Amino acid sequence: MADNSTKYDVVIVGGGINGCVAAKFLAEDHDVLVLERDQIAGATTAKASGLISVAHDYIDHLEAAKYAADFFDEYDGTGDFDFTQRRNVRLIPSGAEQIAESEAERIGEHFEMDYIDSTSEIENRYPGVFELEPFVGAIEIEQGGWVDPFTLTMTFKEDAEASGADFETGVEATGVTTDNGAVTGVETDDGWYAADTVIAAMGWHTKEFVSEWVDLPIRPFRYQWVNLEVERDFPEYFPVAWDSRSQLYWRPEHNGDLHVGGGTYFVDEPGSVRMTPTETFKRHVAATIPEQVRDVEDARISSGDTCHIGDTATPDERPVHDAPEDCPDGLVISTGMHGFGIMGSPVTGAAVRSLVTGEDAPFPLSKYAFDRFDEGPHDWSSTFINESADEIGI
Repeated sequence: MADNSTKYDVVIVGGGINGCVAAKFLAEDHDVLVLERDQIAGATTAKASGLISVAHDYIDHLEAAKYAADFFDEYDGTGDFDFTQRRNVRLIPSGAEQIAESEAERIGEHFEMDYIDSTSEIENRYPGVFELEPFVGAIEIEQGGWVDPFTLTMTFKEDAEASGADFETGVEATGVTTDNGAVTGVETDDGWYAADTVIAAMGWHTKEFVSEWVDLPIRPFRYQWVNLEVERDFPEYFPVAWDSRSQLYWRPEHNGDLHVGGGTYFVDEPGSVRMTPTETFKRHVAATIPEQVRDVEDARISSGDTCHIGDTATPDERPVHDAPEDCPDGLVISTGMHGFGIMGSPVTGAAVRSLVTGEDAPFPLSKYAFDRFDEGPHDWSSTFINESADEIGI
């Protein structure tokens, strides 16, 4: 049972990427406890592709994107963490030039980038990489690459522990205790933990955990990936690439495979578990990737996975990092990463620290405020997520 004589400044509920990075950012000057009902980084976090493509995926909050990109450059080599740096290339199909040019202009205010307006120039920069017939240009970003999500999360954990944070696994939080409108601690299946601040970083489970005070507009969804064994080598300049038509992204693996991801769909039964990619997704990859990547016609699936329980989506594809007014003082919510939890982890850490300490964040927090959803009802049609697995590739 928990030792009720120990009081923490902060108890973080959830030992995935959000909980571990929050602990890292707070532990240097707070007594921090992280509670995880399973294993650290044992659920959605460990199944991620590890892309660092914030300039594109954080297009509506580029100040935060730049903060995250710079963080990974600087954090490379910490402990066992390794950041494979590669350019990001988003291929532009015919008819999408106007939108792409507008986005490129916005990105260029924060990142070193290039708008490539011809396929011949793409081929000059990336010889032998792409099948370019469907495309007319590309946006190229210098800062990007990929990481191993499990190693990153465990490095955050080790940093937090080095600063004095405690981690307990196999403990399920069941509720927040309050007195006179302020947090007093967390009830768990192993007893009560006293704390002045509680951070709910539990993915889609956060919705139920805070439902006494707010109704979070979040839904669980799954992304999927496969590794393809191919009969070709990938050059060192092979980028992280994707296009909006297929909703697929791809990058090389260090073992020579081609990693392909996407195929997102909402989970009809929250809490259900799936361990493998759908047949629909695998057929979509088989039909699409040879039209995008050169010399992979004979590719074979060597492995594949999906986030077993589900990641968490919001209607506008931005997370919620906030301490909503309707919640008790000291309750902070961090969820709704929309598949960008790994690349957005430095943003999560800085945002949560700002909410706990009152310090200024290095980027505007208004983009992540809960009250942006006050107007409702919520339109999910603008997200990149399919309503069902059967719609993938249609």
